[in-house]
Amino acid sequence: MKNITFVSNIITKPFESYLSGYNVDHCDLNTIIQVLRSEVRTDILVVLIDYSFFFDNFIKDDICEKISMLKQHLLGFRKKNNARLILSNVYSPFYDFNSTLNIVNYNELLKLNHEIDKIACGVSDTAILNVFNIGINIGAERMYNLQNKFLFQSPFTKVATGLIAKEILSKIYLFQNPRKKVLAVDADNVLWGGIVGEDGIDNIKIDENYPGIIFKYFQSLLKALKDSGILLVIISKNNHNDVKEVFDSKNMPLKWDDFIIKKINWQPKSKSIIDVANELNLNIDSFVFIDDSPFEINEVKETLGSVECYKLDANNPIKNLSILNNIVGLKSLIVVEEDARKTELYVEERKRKELIPDASSVDDYIKNLEINISYSINNKAHLHRIAQLVNKTNQFNLTTRRYNVVELERMMDNYSVFDFQVTDKYGDLGIVGVGIVIDDLVDTLLLSCRALSRRVEEKILKVIQLETGNKNLKAVYEETAANSQVEEFYEDMGFEIINGNKHKKEYILKHKVEDIEFIKAHRR
Repeated sequence: MKNITFVSNIITKPFESYLSGYNVDHCDLNTIIQVLRSEVRTDILVVLIDYSFFFDNFIKDDICEKISMLKQHLLGFRKKNNARLILSNVYSPFYDFNSTLNIVNYNELLKLNHEIDKIACGVSDTAILNVFNIGINIGAERMYNLQNKFLFQSPFTKVATGLIAKEILSKIYLFQNPRKKVLAVDADNVLWGGIVGEDGIDNIKIDENYPGIIFKYFQSLLKALKDSGILLVIISKNNHNDVKEVFDSKNMPLKWDDFIIKKINWQPKSKSIIDVANELNLNIDSFVFIDDSPFEINEVKETLGSVECYKLDANNPIKNLSILNNIVGLKSLIVVEEDARKTELYVEERKRKELIPDASSVDDYIKNLEINISYSINNKAHLHRIAQLVNKTNQFNLTTRRYNVVELERMMDNYSVFDFQVTDKYGDLGIVGVGIVIDDLVDTLLLSCRALSRRVEEKILKVIQLETGNKNLKAVYEETAANSQVEEFYEDMGFEIINGNKHKKEYILKHKVEDIEFIKAHRR
C-alpha cells in the first residue's frame, strides 16, 4: 500500500509531511460525494470529514439526511472500488455559553459519531479514523485553530495533524498485518507495585491510593484487551503460590482465570514464552511481552526476535499507562464474536484435550466430543470473520491465498464461499473453517488450528462436494513455509494428481468423498 488519497471538506495538504514513504494525493475541496460516486485509483482513500459537512448548528433532520446520503455513497463506492477506506468521525469545539445547551450539543455529536461508526461497520474494508477521540484527549485549543479554519479552510493545529496522521498510519498497519494474539506480562511491578516475594503480600501496591491506583487502572486496560480478544498470559519469575495468593487476597480488576496460562517459575522467560506458544499452538510472532526488567526484555529480544517487547518504568507507573495505547498490534479494526470469546474458547479446548488419555482410539475420542458442524454459503453477515480466517490461517490452509473483504464479497456474488461453525459438548468454537469454490475448483480450503485433529476437515470437504453437486471436483495445493502438514491431504481424501510437483499440485476427484457419519453437519 503506497498510495494514499485524501478527500475532505478541509485542506489536507498539511498531512503530507507526516506520511513520508507514501504517495499522497488530494482530491478537490468539498468533493466527498463526487469522489465516492467515482472509480478511484488508490490503495487507501481517507475520507476526512470536518463537522461543517454535517452542521453549522445542530438540525436533526438535516444531519439524518446527510448521514443517509453518506452511507448510500459509501456503499456505492465499495461496489466499484477495491481501495481500503479510512472514514473519519467528527470533532467539534463548542463554546460553553450555556452548560445545558453545551451538553445537548455534545450528546448530538456523540449520536452523529455513533451513526458514522455504524456506517463503517456496514461497509467492507473500512476503518474509523477516531478524530473525535483525539480532540477529547488533547482539548479544543490544541486540536482546532478557528482562525486558520476560516481563513485557509485548514482547522487542525500541527499537534492535531500529527496525531491524526499517526492514527491513519496505524489503520494502514492494521489493514496489512494480523492482530497480535497474546499479551504476556510480568507480575511484580507490572500487575502491581512492588515485589511480592520481598515486600510481602500486605505491602504490594494495588489499592485506591497512589501508586496502587495506577496499577489498578493498568489492570483495567488489560481486562479491556482481554475482552476484545487478546489472550492474557503471566510470565513471571516467582513462587507460584505467592502470585496466586495475591489474586486470592486482593480485590483487583483482573482475576486469576482471566489469564489463559500462568508460567510462574524460575526458567528463562523466553523458554516460558515458547512453552506457552506450544500449548496454544501459536507462533511466537503473535506475542507481545511486557516487563519492567531490562535484563528480561533483552533476554527475550535476543532469544525470540519476533516477539514484540516493551519495557515498563517501575519508578514511574503513570508513564506506563500510555504504552498499551501505542502498541498498534494489539488494536483491531473490528471485533467479531469469536474475538470476544477467545479466552473462553481456549479454556474449552483444554477440556477437550483432557479426554484424550481415556480414549481407546482417535475416532473414539472424536465421537465422545459430539461434534456438530453448521455452515452457510455466501453469508455476508460473516464476511469479517471469513476475512480474518483467510488472512491469518497458515497451518491448515491448502493454498494460503489472501483475499480482502471486498474481494470476498465479490466472490460471494459470483461463486460459493462456505463458512463452517463447529460446536461440541464443551462449547462453541465459532466459525473456524472456510471453503471457496470457483466454478469446479476448490480455490481455498482452510481450518483454524483450534479445530484440527478432529476430522472436521474431512467433513467439510464432504459438505462442499455435496453442496456443489460436482462429481469431478478439482483442487490445488500450494506449498508455503507453514502448511507442510496438509501437503498430502487431497491424496488422503482420494483426489488424483493431474499436474504438479512438491511445491504445487493440481487434483481431480472422480468419486464421492467418504462421509464421517459420527460428525453431524447441517446448513443454517
